[in-house]
Amino acid sequence: MRKTLPAHIAFGQQLAANENVTIHYNLSNSCGQSLSVAQLCAIGGVSLDDLLAEQELSYSSISGSYRLRSLIARFHQDYNNHEYKLSADNVLTFCGAQEALSAIYQSVFFNDDLDNKKDGDKHCEMEIVVVTPCYPTLVKMAEQLGIKVRCLAVNFEENWQTNEQALLALVNENTRLIVLNSPHNPSGSIINSEFSNRILTIAKKFNCYLLSDDVSQASNYNNIALAHAYLDYDRTIVVSVLSKSFGLGGVRIGWAVTKNKSLLKKLLAIKAQASICTSVVDEKLAELALENHEKIINSNNAIIKSNITIFQQFIDTHHQYFSWHAPQAGLLTLVKCHTQIPMLKWAEQLAEQTGIFIYPACLFGLEGSYFRLGLGGKNLSVIVELLQTFVKNHQQLNDK
Repeated sequence: MRKTLPAHIAFGQQLAANENVTIHYNLSNSCGQSLSVAQLCAIGGVSLDDLLAEQELSYSSISGSYRLRSLIARFHQDYNNHEYKLSADNVLTFCGAQEALSAIYQSVFFNDDLDNKKDGDKHCEMEIVVVTPCYPTLVKMAEQLGIKVRCLAVNFEENWQTNEQALLALVNENTRLIVLNSPHNPSGSIINSEFSNRILTIAKKFNCYLLSDDVSQASNYNNIALAHAYLDYDRTIVVSVLSKSFGLGGVRIGWAVTKNKSLLKKLLAIKAQASICTSVVDEKLAELALENHEKIINSNNAIIKSNITIFQQFIDTHHQYFSWHAPQAGLLTLVKCHTQIPMLKWAEQLAEQTGIFIYPACLFGLEGSYFRLGLGGKNLSVIVELLQTFVKNHQQLNDK
């Protein structure tokens, strides 16, 4: 199987190799405002010495510490409507969400023990349903495994909303996995609680697996009904991570949650052939973050709301050059540029002239003049000032 860099990472590497580019700001950052170790400790009311000085730097548990997994279970129970009572036994930690996603794909598509499929069944007959544009590896991993991908495209004209009937119509007897992401990366649209119930009914009808990427679910500053009951279904896997709503990308802890113990065993076997375990230091920091998740997430949500106002003012001033739909929830949305310049070239010019990095949306499977906008950082107003200068300079060139 030929391995290639995902398109968005390859683009970043290309800019890094450009001697005319020095990146100072990331306008497409998908994470909330980060914290220093000292700030995290202050929120938790502990000193770094209290937290780590006596911590033995040995291997951590392969499954993840019992306390960390208990806190993760409680976190998901708080945000959702599960009748099933989650516990540490329903959680497996990974080195970020990407490792979890890879393990899930391998388990779901290549593990006949999970559902006793007949020997005559072939993996090429299996299908996956994904909403696009999306995080690129959600599609790429399936393609590399030889799985047929059925995509439902969302678009600007419909406010990036998922067409419910169109999505449900894609699911059939060949569907092995439905992949959901709400709030959606990169558009900021959502699947509300009512819609999620209908998706769950369809998944049960066709006996397929359901993967819910909930990495930004807690970024719900508009208090929309985002709670779901997916984990009451034994073929559901929920994935999350500390990098998005928490803003703690440097703490390399992600996780998968499911009531399916057979699936958890398979995921653990795959993890044991990859990272084996996460860092014991990261686990301690993750425990502290989850113990104080309300403080961290409330602060980050206030930043996002403020940034939406800032960027709306920018759009109002430069509506002849840009348009957008503010995200319903989450940290991301897509901005439409009214330019004839190809977006990859436009992004390169922006980086060269301002030091601002953006991801053109074509890297996520969306053609047209769009880029991904991240709204999680405190420095957005500084970046917007530089962007305004860039727009003004281009306007002057066009007027000549």
